[in-house]
Amino acid sequence: MSETVLEERLQAFLDHLAETSNVSVAAKRAGVSRSAVYRLRATSPIFSLGWQAAIATGYDELEFRMLKTARFGMLKPVKRPDGSIGRATEYDDAQGLKLLIAYKASVEKAGPGKGHGELLGDAAAAASARDRLAVTLEQIRQRLDAAIDKDSQSGDKDSQVGTRAGDADAPDAASPQ
Repeated sequence: MSETVLEERLQAFLDHLAETSNVSVAAKRAGVSRSAVYRLRATSPIFSLGWQAAIATGYDELEFRMLKTARFGMLKPVKRPDGSIGRATEYDDAQGLKLLIAYKASVEKAGPGKGHGELLGDAAAAASARDRLAVTLEQIRQRLDAAIDKDSQSGDKDSQVGTRAGDADAPDAASPQ
């Protein structure tokens, strides 16, 4: 297997790890073994940083979904007195309070010189970084698609990397071991 294909599969692994926060699922989707990515994380500081960034992205997504649910509620089915089913918005005030406390703590931690406006600048910088990352990931996906098309046209089976039989059944942990 060429080095480029391996790099693309490792990038795909990190993309899937960010999406799922699940090492087994990410490895399977990327076509690499769990044990190989754990070994690489232990020996490659750059890959380890990518792994940490992917997990952080997953937690950012979790935070966003929780915040959205706390702010806008969830539609739940309710049975009306006449027996028909309607929908009502349900709010989780306890979760909303936890998120509010965490936000206030982050503002206080930023220090007295950092007000809400300056934190918005940080958010804009983060959004810009996410946009640049999205462009880079799209370019990587296009290269991977081209490589897969090229492999399938040439019938080259040597570039296929599969998971080991026992990997999918092993316990999964996205945190360092």
